[in-house]
This record gives sequence, structure tokens and C-alpha cells, in this order.
Amino acid sequence: MITGKARDRVAAVEVEPGGALRALRIEEAALRLGPQELSRRILGLVDRAAAQASRRLELDDAESLGLGTNAELAEAIEETTPETWRVQ
Repeated sequence: MITGKARDRVAAVEVEPGGALRALRIEEAALRLGPQELSRRILGLVDRAAAQASRRLELDDAESLGLGTNAELAEAIEETTPETWRVQ
């Protein structure tokens, strides 16, 4: 299972790609933040964790197809892509 995790001093989340929440942990200190600040922080953590999970999913997909994830290779391929094939 591919997941992303994010945490700060008052909360921690674990999500699947797309942001489906798998786990949420809230520290006692979070209760002093108030509902708006706590919800803002949790949603921010979910966003960060979802982005991480999505990146991991993309990397796993590339590797399972035998494409690898070498940054230098990706840059070399980009340099050989004709301008007419690029998004304008």
C-alpha cells in the first residue's frame, strides 16, 4: 500500500494517493488551537501527505514499467524531444 505521511507539533496524518485519510493522530496541545486553526493544519497536512503519496505512486509505476527514475536520463530525454511535440 502506498501512503504519504505528514506531521507537525500537534497532528499527524497518513493518506493514500488522492488524499483518502488512513490515519489521524491529534496531540493534546492541538485542543488549544481552536477549531479553525486545527482544521487548517489538518487539511494542510493532508495536502502535503497526499502529494507525497502521489509522487511515490508515480515513481512506483515508472519503476514497475522498467522506466527507472534517473533525473539525468529524464533531462536527456527532454532535450531530445522535438519542439513540435511539446505542449505550447
